[in-house]
Amino acid sequence: MDGFLHDLRYALRGLRRSPGFAAAAVLTLALGIGLNAALFSVVNGVLLRPLPYRDPGGLVRLYHVHPEQAPDGGPFSPQDLDDLRAADTGFQSLAAWHYQPGETGLNLAGGGAEPRRVEVAFVSRELLPMLGVPAALGRTLRDDENQPGSDRVVVLSDAFWRSRFNADPGVVGRTVILDGEPWTVAGVMPPSFAFPAREAEAWAPLSRIGENDLPHTRGLRWMEVVGRLRPGVTPAAALPRVDAVLRRLAEGYGDSNDGWTRARVQTLRDAVVGPVRPALLVLMGTVLLVLAVACANLANLLLARASARRREIAIRTALGATRGRLVRQMLTESLVLALLGGALGLALAGTGVRALLALSAGTIPRGAEVGVDGRVALFALLLSLLTAGVFGLLPALRAVDGATGETLRDGGRGGTERRGAGLRAALVLAQTAAAMVLLVGAGLLVHSFWRLVRVDPGFRPANVLLVSFDIPFYRYDSPRKLNDYRDELLRRVRELPGVVAAGAAKTQPLRGGGEPYVFTLPGRSGPGATLNLSAGTHLATPGYFSALGIPVLRGRVFEPADDRRDAPLVLVVNQSAARRYWPGADPVGERVEMNGAPFTVIGVVGDVRTEGFATPPGPAVYFPFSLAPRVATRIFVRTRGDPAALAPAVRRAIHQVDPQQPIGEVRTLQSAMADTVAQPRFFTLLLAVFGSVAVLLAALGLYGVVSYSVTRRTAEIGIRMALGAQPHQVVGLELRRSARPTLAGIVVGAAGALLLSRLLASLLFEVRPADPATFAAAAAVLAVVALAAAWLPARRAAKIDPTSALRAD
Repeated sequence: MDGFLHDLRYALRGLRRSPGFAAAAVLTLALGIGLNAALFSVVNGVLLRPLPYRDPGGLVRLYHVHPEQAPDGGPFSPQDLDDLRAADTGFQSLAAWHYQPGETGLNLAGGGAEPRRVEVAFVSRELLPMLGVPAALGRTLRDDENQPGSDRVVVLSDAFWRSRFNADPGVVGRTVILDGEPWTVAGVMPPSFAFPAREAEAWAPLSRIGENDLPHTRGLRWMEVVGRLRPGVTPAAALPRVDAVLRRLAEGYGDSNDGWTRARVQTLRDAVVGPVRPALLVLMGTVLLVLAVACANLANLLLARASARRREIAIRTALGATRGRLVRQMLTESLVLALLGGALGLALAGTGVRALLALSAGTIPRGAEVGVDGRVALFALLLSLLTAGVFGLLPALRAVDGATGETLRDGGRGGTERRGAGLRAALVLAQTAAAMVLLVGAGLLVHSFWRLVRVDPGFRPANVLLVSFDIPFYRYDSPRKLNDYRDELLRRVRELPGVVAAGAAKTQPLRGGGEPYVFTLPGRSGPGATLNLSAGTHLATPGYFSALGIPVLRGRVFEPADDRRDAPLVLVVNQSAARRYWPGADPVGERVEMNGAPFTVIGVVGDVRTEGFATPPGPAVYFPFSLAPRVATRIFVRTRGDPAALAPAVRRAIHQVDPQQPIGEVRTLQSAMADTVAQPRFFTLLLAVFGSVAVLLAALGLYGVVSYSVTRRTAEIGIRMALGAQPHQVVGLELRRSARPTLAGIVVGAAGALLLSRLLASLLFEVRPADPATFAAAAAVLAVVALAAAWLPARRAAKIDPTSALRAD
């Protein structure tokens, strides 16, 4: 311990004498360790921590699978779920909920504040007890409150309680007006509770969803399901039992369940964090590579520092210091640097975490559970100790390796450069290889994201304002009232100066939400006789296609005369539906039937991507909003100028019709589209930043190595120039010296990038993991940066005055 304390004091004195070196080393380490600690905080909160529910290992998600309509699985119908509950499938209980962000909720009025839409998740009586999370204030829902007549009870989220009720603890038991009816606030959930989604602001009994909201038929699947397995039952063991029940239902209810014969059972953890796990692990690997590049830089700094201290070390050796004693002393200095860098990095990690969560724009699940805690601090400490060994050991061994007598005779010159050149070249190779790996990964994601956002969505979003709200059904409680109210809103909006066109629909492009309907084609038999749209039926008003700029390919679209309940039944199909069901023919004028009612196809429009940029459009049908009016409404307003400037006028126009109408979001359609690619944009940005940092560090490392080489070889360069070497020859010599490890690093990095690209495959869109253009571009960028980094000190070497160099030696 005495020896360690002596080494520690000596290291601190040495660093105090070299403040520039100490600052560069500590800041470099702080950057690397801080990035790692910040990202580990996210990985820890999202992937490593157990879900914040009671016995989370027994919780699973169930999905109803159809090979064509829902190959990855979807929700269940109420009747199918009841049959699963009645069967022995290995579950203690099955719970259901219904929630669609932006579409599911209740209108809140009163309290002196502006009316607003509350995002409500409707949950069955089993759900909250199954999760086992107690309310932070008050209580959760009781069993007897999930039945008509006693179900006007709501539990609030912590965020909504704080924003709307100013964190008033007296809100428990208070009556609030939701959809024109008095509801009782039962409790407030803790901040970490975000099931089934972070957007949920309240939870209400599932029994509040009646037949007028969503028909309770076996063919309409809208209930999401989570279950708790019995002890000893695994998801793999439960799946065959569930499948057996679903096959019996398909045999007994062929009209509604044909093809719905399988389920998918997934742990709740995988359901929550599975989509982001690959990306987070890749990002964690990238910041470790950034740290490795930083460590290589520091190793080169320590090599240069050790070279300058070569004579000191030789004298200490001559006076009896052992090799192990000297290595220990130099490693103590590395440890001090690493701990200082780790402490500063941990301090920066808190800011880094907040920045990551802000950049993610809510795309990281369990974001409320992410923070710098004891596990993150331990990770930073272990990383500091590891980096101390990584960047300190080789320079320390190199510093004490050599002939003491030779060092004392030559004064510490010449031999150091020769002995350390190989190690420095190896470090440059390692830095370049790591930078190449990160640059290829960033290039692949950038290329993928560029292709994603350049996909034609099928409409023209420029100059379009989106207004989202739900019509209060308690005031407009009949189809006629709903339609009249919606028509009046659209009329007022269309009369505003600067409005080119306006239309409404229940759904928003790229956000899904289409309804499941089955149409039959008269006179046909076999598979082509049924137009089965699991989520491809959309309700729209006249003006909708014009407002969105959806091209009309044949026939016409809806006119005001079509948007009446007593008008002839008409519909519009998209191009995919026309190709599939009327190949080589014009579907305009053709008849289709739904529930025995005949519809006439009046037009064909272009395909619109309804489920996101990455999902190709499938067959879709549009029919007039008046035929099946819904409270969920999206108004699209095409303007001559900036649509955002028209937002206040649109709000006023709506409130002139009904001052109590809650309005959800009013934003440009382009900004709403940007949200749909927020997650790939976030991961692309992060990897691009990490790749750029790695390239910068590698360039600085190469610059430092070449600069050090030039400084140590001043006499040699002076002799070469005295013997007739030209400046361009000196520059070429130095560039060739640096090119060998750089090119080798690019080759090694390309091999490593091939492995990384396979991990990125699930994150790429229309880009091959081994995309040659990306690999070539990354290699070219890295080569140019390395050439620039080496050229600057090489150019300085070419300006050496031979006389001054020889006189100094």
